[in-house]
Amino acid sequence: MAKLMRSKKFQGLSDADILKRYKAKPEAEALHFLVVEIDERGLREQADSQAKQANKKSRHSIFYYLFYLLIAALFLGRFGKGLF
Repeated sequence: MAKLMRSKKFQGLSDADILKRYKAKPEAEALHFLVVEIDERGLREQADSQAKQANKKSRHSIFYYLFYLLIAALFLGRFGKGLF
């Protein structure tokens, strides 16, 4: 199997820095060289687990919460007079 070319920029970084940059979802060339570096260092499991955690955190946008805040305000406006 042919040896993949590694980036000198990423070779000088620590494992934690490599994982942090991978978690930031790089694109194009940076993603390619990070994947090569992760495979070379044996960090695949850690990178995958960090990517899963990042995906779990961002489930809803701010509009989701604003919509339910609006619904609650309308409900309290309509039915809230008898509650207080």
